[in-house]
Order: sequence, then C-alpha cells, then structure tokens
Amino acid sequence: MKYDELDLMELFLSESESLTDNIGDGNITYKISKDDFTLKIFIRTYENQISVFLTYKEKDIFNGNFDNITELKKEDMYLRVLRENSTIASLCFGTILSISIENQ
Repeated sequence: MKYDELDLMELFLSESESLTDNIGDGNITYKISKDDFTLKIFIRTYENQISVFLTYKEKDIFNGNFDNITELKKEDMYLRVLRENSTIASLCFGTILSISIENQ
C-alpha cells in the first residue's frame, strides 16, 4: 500500500502510533478530533487493509473495513482511499469530519 506519511500527519495533525507497540510491523493508527467528532484510521500496510471509525460524542456513527487497498492519497482536505486507481472512500477533513463511500 502506498501513502505519504507527511500527508497523513498534515491531515490528522499528529504522528502515527503503532497498533502493536512494534513500529516496524506496518500496523499503525492516526486519530483526529474536531468539536465532538473523532475520526480514526487503522492501517495494516502489509495486508493492504484499512479500518475507518467515525464517532460523534463518543457514539459510533460509521465504521468500515476496506481490503485490497493500493493507495491512500491526499487531495486538498480529503484523503482518498484507492483500490487500483479507483476511489472507494473519501475522508473529509473540513469544518466537520466526514466520510463518503463510493460505488464499488
């Protein structure tokens, strides 16, 4: 899976954290909070999988698992989740954090 760590740091306003306390195993997470919304993404680099979680006031409003991801790409205030050059999901880092799922 291809992604630019600096782009992710810019969108999430923080560095990644290891899911397993082993930074070299490719299992990382990013998290951002705005107002009462929290967006988390878990990246499993070597399995080409990501999980996305969006909560509002600590209540789940979306969670999704995506397989066969080839790239995470920053475009302005969006993070595009791509599978073989097709966007399957877009995470918006605007005034309100949001997620849109494309037809797959």
